[in-house]
Amino acid sequence: MKWWDRVKHRPFWIKLLQWEYWPGKAYYYPLVPHILLLMLRARHICFFTAANPGIYTGGLGLESKFDTLKKIPERYRPKSCLIPSGVPIQEVRQQLASVGITFPLIAKPDLGFRGLLVRKVDDEAALQAYLTQFPIDFVLQEFLDFPEEIGVLYYRLPGAKRGRISSLTTKEFLSVTGDGNASVEALILQKDRAHLQLERIRTQQPELLQQVPVAGEEIPLGIVGNHAKGTRFINSTARADEAITQTIDAIARQIDGFYYGRFDLKCASFDSLRTGEGIRIIEVNGVCSEPTHIYDPQRGTYFSALRDIAHHWSLIYRIARANHRNGAPYMEVRKLARAFLDLFAYQRRIAEIEKQSAVGSRQCAVHQ
Repeated sequence: MKWWDRVKHRPFWIKLLQWEYWPGKAYYYPLVPHILLLMLRARHICFFTAANPGIYTGGLGLESKFDTLKKIPERYRPKSCLIPSGVPIQEVRQQLASVGITFPLIAKPDLGFRGLLVRKVDDEAALQAYLTQFPIDFVLQEFLDFPEEIGVLYYRLPGAKRGRISSLTTKEFLSVTGDGNASVEALILQKDRAHLQLERIRTQQPELLQQVPVAGEEIPLGIVGNHAKGTRFINSTARADEAITQTIDAIARQIDGFYYGRFDLKCASFDSLRTGEGIRIIEVNGVCSEPTHIYDPQRGTYFSALRDIAHHWSLIYRIARANHRNGAPYMEVRKLARAFLDLFAYQRRIAEIEKQSAVGSRQCAVHQ
């Protein structure tokens, strides 16, 4: 292998040379003038908070995931419960039983982003250890072993007869395929997308790395459908036909005060989107929702990604302005600023806990 071939497969160069891995600043800093212009036209810095009057801050990522989840029609939402920080495991056990959740289950922070701390938990001992390690409010959710996970970005202008789908993303979860000779770690190093997740896997699943899968055996490396966790995003917007639009529009109209956002859902098959059967919405995001199809480098470019993000912020502006004319207030600047300061403190706290956890895991591995 030539020296350049070795170099370009190192994490630094993978991230630098492949724009889908660039940090959020690369996507949003160029759009600051556009967003400032929208603020000027709206005559309010927080105009976007009126886009979804039924969601705190319009769904900027500062809201309770559990509260938003409860707004989804019951037939479409997974069994879930909110576990406040510090609740004894006996009470957790009772809450799980009351809603019918069994192991394995999914644990996620009630305030989270980009797959933060989302884990599949296999038993009560692991759950107790996890809740103790991270003393924050968690949502516990039934584990849905559905083959498809899809992100659907929907919007509806106030007063319009129907909404529209502006982005539809299908997802391919991260995995490696055995050849009968190489270890999982060696297979990871051969695949750029997996290589970027090596440290995460080394911390969370160290026992997996030295396994040698047989030829053709697929080894899953994650259950979180998030681009930052290695999931491949595929632009499938062209597949959003009339039947799919009607299904999503019917669901969205049952959510009070909701006009713009992304449904992250699991389903039995892609056709479930057309029939409405076999769908479970695991999360709803508001104005912070990205058109995630932009991260498909085979069907777009960095500049088309910037264009699509700008277009969606223009949609948010149009929706928010219309809602404001109909009486929806804009959030006060000082209240939103306070919410962001609280979020930053929360992020620092989680980062410190994760750092300590990673150090502890490495020390255990050395002693073993």
